Amino acid sequence: MTAAYVELLGKVYPLIGEGLAAAVYTQTTDVEIEVNGLMTYDRAVIKMDQDKARAANLKLYDKPPVIIPIVPTSRETPQTWRYTTEEPEIDWFQVGFNDRGWQSGPAPFGTDGTPGISKNTLWETPNIWLRRTFELDDVSWAAPHLYIYHDEDAEVYLNGKRIARVTGYSTSYVLIPLDSATRQVLKTGSNTFAVHCRQTSGGQGIDVGMVDVSVKLDE
Repeated sequence: MTAAYVELLGKVYPLIGEGLAAAVYTQTTDVEIEVNGLMTYDRAVIKMDQDKARAANLKLYDKPPVIIPIVPTSRETPQTWRYTTEEPEIDWFQVGFNDRGWQSGPAPFGTDGTPGISKNTLWETPNIWLRRTFELDDVSWAAPHLYIYHDEDAEVYLNGKRIARVTGYSTSYVLIPLDSATRQVLKTGSNTFAVHCRQTSGGQGIDVGMVDVSVKLDE
């Protein structure tokens, strides 16, 4: 539970740089039908590591972060991907995979009316596979994060390594921190994103990029 709480607040902190003013955690104790409390129902047991939870809370009072695009999403300007809606060969996510037979189009991919995203390329089948190659001049960032909109489940590969698996759906772009092992996969020069998104019902959409979350310096 402590790990989940720290992860949650880690996702809250970058949003301060986008204007988030407050967040509420519910609730103080467990209740009859929910067990998300910081304490048990009778308040006899504190369920988290208090020191780790406190440190995560205090992080929210640091200087607001600055979100710097590394690999742009299509939230502002459409970015072109290779894509297919037919199941590809098993090595589709590898760097050297030949995707020249795939279609090409700008993200986001999805359907009209999906909350939080405006589609540029229609996608209305149960599955979609995407590939995109991008160039990097530098890999020495403060805190790189995956920046993703997904509706619904998605897997993201970077240079042939799976770096994220998300389930359910988001109603806005979300930040996922890249751990030290994932950061080792990045390299100067050419890099490749490969993404699989699966949809079951309702709206659908997918778009992926990468940003750096750095601390704002004093002016």
